[in-house]
Amino acid sequence: MFTVTAMLFAVTVFGQTNKQDSLHIIKDDRSINYFELTNNAATIALTPFAQHGFATVQVNNTSGNFKRPMQAEVSNEINIATGGFKKLQGWAFKTNFAYTKQYDKNIAWSGVANAYEGNPFIWADSSVGNWERDHIKAAISIAAPLVFKKLQTGITVDYQIGSGARITEPKPFYRQRTIALQPGLNWQVTPKKSVGITGKINFIQEENELGFFSSSNVLLYRIRGYGTFSKAPFVNGERKRKGTDLQATLHYQQPLGKYQFLVSAYAAQRDEEINEGVATQLPAGFFTEIKFGGNAMLQTGNAAKGKSILVNYQLKNGYADDVIFRAESASYNEHLLQANVSVWHTSNTKKTLWQFTAQPQFKFIDNTDQATTTQLTAATIGISFKANWRKQLKPNIHLQLQPFAGYYYVANSEFINQRPNIITKNIILPDYEFFAADYAQFGALIMLEINQPSKNIIHAFSVKTDNMMATNTILFTGRNNFQFNYSIIF
Repeated sequence: MFTVTAMLFAVTVFGQTNKQDSLHIIKDDRSINYFELTNNAATIALTPFAQHGFATVQVNNTSGNFKRPMQAEVSNEINIATGGFKKLQGWAFKTNFAYTKQYDKNIAWSGVANAYEGNPFIWADSSVGNWERDHIKAAISIAAPLVFKKLQTGITVDYQIGSGARITEPKPFYRQRTIALQPGLNWQVTPKKSVGITGKINFIQEENELGFFSSSNVLLYRIRGYGTFSKAPFVNGERKRKGTDLQATLHYQQPLGKYQFLVSAYAAQRDEEINEGVATQLPAGFFTEIKFGGNAMLQTGNAAKGKSILVNYQLKNGYADDVIFRAESASYNEHLLQANVSVWHTSNTKKTLWQFTAQPQFKFIDNTDQATTTQLTAATIGISFKANWRKQLKPNIHLQLQPFAGYYYVANSEFINQRPNIITKNIILPDYEFFAADYAQFGALIMLEINQPSKNIIHAFSVKTDNMMATNTILFTGRNNFQFNYSIIF
């Protein structure tokens, strides 16, 4: 198969079979990562992962006022993760477990786990506060041995659970849980051609509670769209969001001359029901999201010298059915088209890697609320560039530098609001101003890897900064992200 041939060629070029080298090949996208592009667990046996385990600690800080109105002004995270990849008697296993502790400062108009996951039926209140969150994610992908020497089967199980609360009153609280099952098949039509199919079912549940016991006058806003809402003083309340997310993906892979070609396409539908109440919960709204998308990749060369192009497209269409209006009350439409063009080569017998990547992008959004006659549209085009330089300073020490920069221009935007209210003024209009802003993005990654062959472990230390700055606003607005990461790979 192509992946095996590519790895054998890479081993020849690099002079030895090395866990560190093979991990670099996948990390740099110098070999096709079938699992990442298809989400098909059967393909983990085809992707040239090196057998390894890892443990990671990451500290993450994000701050700045160039943000959407229901996002935190400052967010601090501590992430701990472990996992790895293993082959055993024809079986292949890929695992990941992560725990995140998050502290958010100055969040306004938010009373749910994620106000921007698509569903417009959310809670907000007229106060600002700090949040504390705990989240756990666990995933395992298993590929079974070949059947009939051509059929590979696999499954991914993904489980996520989390909770969070505002530290100050009125202290909204959430619990959320999702579990996803994703079986997949990959059929090796010929030694160089394969076709696969992946299914997915995701069960979603979120529970919200809100209580208030002081004498201050705080209002609860039950938002039902982009400006549609109801409000009332409150003592306590409960909300439950339940739903399912179904998806099917097809992929096909074959050589095209000197290139390796991979194409995949998917369709998905998410259906959710929102219920509210204390003693008796009643439906408050229904939400549906339909997604179509896919990617196509061409790659030629090998791990020492090559080039690739990846094109990705996604369409999302969501709409809300309001039980009060008994009709569709709000909808959104999003298009995202991206390309990733990359070239790379090594020199001086693998001691230095040079890689250059360009990523042009087009994005269009349209959020519409029929009840308040509100519409937000924005079309953005942009491009980013990234250089990836890795140097083997000593036989056991690697240094990596990865600067990047980009610019994104709003080609067209419009905001219509014929029935302004407190929600359109404080949430929808600032959201429009965010999407209608041109901005520059720049940053860099610095990583030092220390290999201890005698103990078969690698230590990796990295620092990354990612900065955004709006360029067409009167006042300076920006947002900065800083990450420190330590990993041990064994």
